[in-house]
Amino acid sequence: MFKFLKDLIAPKKCYSCNEEWHFLCENCLSKMSNFEPICYICKWRSDKFEIHNNCKKNVYYDNIIILSHYKNKIISKLIKDLKFYSKKDIAEDFWYYLSELFFENEIYKNTDNYIIIYPSMWFFKKLKRWYNHSEILAKYISKKTNIKLWKKYIKKIKTTRQQSKLSKEERVLNLVNTFKIANNKVDKIDKKIFIIVDDVISTGSTINELSKILKQNWAKKIIWLIIASD
Repeated sequence: MFKFLKDLIAPKKCYSCNEEWHFLCENCLSKMSNFEPICYICKWRSDKFEIHNNCKKNVYYDNIIILSHYKNKIISKLIKDLKFYSKKDIAEDFWYYLSELFFENEIYKNTDNYIIIYPSMWFFKKLKRWYNHSEILAKYISKKTNIKLWKKYIKKIKTTRQQSKLSKEERVLNLVNTFKIANNKVDKIDKKIFIIVDDVISTGSTINELSKILKQNWAKKIIWLIIASD
């Protein structure tokens, strides 16, 4: 009821065309230059966004499914407002589009084989924002797909420097020993397919470090579901 009244009093408007009821309407999204299925390592065409076998040296994830380009001004503005300006309702459009993209690229029958998680946020950063935007997206996608969501699964155990301000080599070193799997979840990873939901990927350092921890504990497959990439 609260949500209905909120939308009635101050309806959402598409950032691109000002149509009501969405922050990003389907029509505007369809007109954008969105991501074609590629291998994220070599950037060549790849069905279902799979990483090519010959590109997997020191790469621990299997697919990175990406909705759009961060260079698109509408997409980047939406993501920034979602992350930094408490416009959590923006997640409602993104989770729907990400879920549909997932259905297009991953055929599954048994949801018990899948787990949805999201990157954890350093405690003081979350305290400052009051929410983790990736967690909000993951909750919605879990409901849409009927796949179980694991909360507080991967912990960030040390603070790090801001990745965007570092070189590629520095980003890798910055993340060493940063993440840890919760003790009560370690023995539940074996042969599971993990869907990890996040907003943006740039160099892939964070994504690879998280994927490495899961693969070292016998995760079967790792799929990243991402709103945008540089």
